[in-house]
Amino acid sequence: MNDDEMALLWLDYFDFVTYKKKEKLLEMVNFEKDLLSYNFLSLNKDRLKEFFSAEEIDILIKHSGKEFATKIEKDYLSMGILILTKISQNYPQNLLDIDTPPFVIYYKGDEKLLKSDCFGIVGTRHISSYGKAVTEKFTRGLADAGFTIVSGLASGVDTLAHSTTLMCKGKTIAVLAGGIDEIYPVSNTRLAEEIVKNGGLIISEVRPKKRPDSFMFPIRNRIISALSKGVLVTEAQEKSGVIHTKNYALDYGKDMFAVPGSIFNLTSVGANRMIVNGQAKAVLDVEDILCEYNITKKKKEESYNLSIEESLVIELLKGGEKTFQEIVESLNMEVKKVNTLLTMLSIRGIIKKLAGNIYYLI
Repeated sequence: MNDDEMALLWLDYFDFVTYKKKEKLLEMVNFEKDLLSYNFLSLNKDRLKEFFSAEEIDILIKHSGKEFATKIEKDYLSMGILILTKISQNYPQNLLDIDTPPFVIYYKGDEKLLKSDCFGIVGTRHISSYGKAVTEKFTRGLADAGFTIVSGLASGVDTLAHSTTLMCKGKTIAVLAGGIDEIYPVSNTRLAEEIVKNGGLIISEVRPKKRPDSFMFPIRNRIISALSKGVLVTEAQEKSGVIHTKNYALDYGKDMFAVPGSIFNLTSVGANRMIVNGQAKAVLDVEDILCEYNITKKKKEESYNLSIEESLVIELLKGGEKTFQEIVESLNMEVKKVNTLLTMLSIRGIIKKLAGNIYYLI
């Protein structure tokens, strides 16, 4: 990191230096020449009082100097955490283009994904069996088409979007609301590790060792929207954090898509409402999204070397989901044979089983 980048990293270390205060402070200084200078801070206490209390100014002065900034960087690097600042050469342009680009991005994994073709997939934490099927289907389709899948590592849709992408050997970016070492929910700690291990990326604008507060989640969602070419809502309640992601996406001129659900299901109200209000385009298949970008969907089943019986199952499920009994009756096969076929196709990730012994083509 050069001295200007170090200055931004140093400034980001102090919780009381809010985003607006950083903007105002940077208008009156020359980055490393002033920010890391004990003399500048000491001689400009009156000007600093416009932004900070006397106690806060003393803290800045006490911890001024390049030596302290270098210590911060070394501490993070020792934790395996890498750093990009707003003025770093590799900082993604699509973040610079928004009105509040993160001053610092902390990350683990492949930073090049920040400049890849990204697609956001978001939705409810309280995902239904329908939402699971929809999320897996669209995630696979978009990942197979070459998109980097972006989501927030939350429970429900986010978790499924990340894990499904990994299962089909795609790339994914997880945008955290807290420090990069403070995975939330804790149950997704292993998933975060798997993302990095498999060539993905986890990022946060919040400094390490800082746990997420509730207000951080909506703010985090602007990064998901900014990075993404388009955003898909697979399932969402009416009052959902997804609303913030949608608003940011529309403000940034991004494409919004939503999968319609039952009008009787509360977890579908949010997505349905976006469609009704003209804020998102209704999509029934991943091809509805891909055609917006002139991308042709690959027929994955052609590369699976299917047996004749397996091909019959695939052709049947192309017409929509079927119960086990319907499959047995349609194919006129023995129950044991059908069960074996469905089990093997499920293991190979070609079909999926829902509650109620219902199968569908992924």
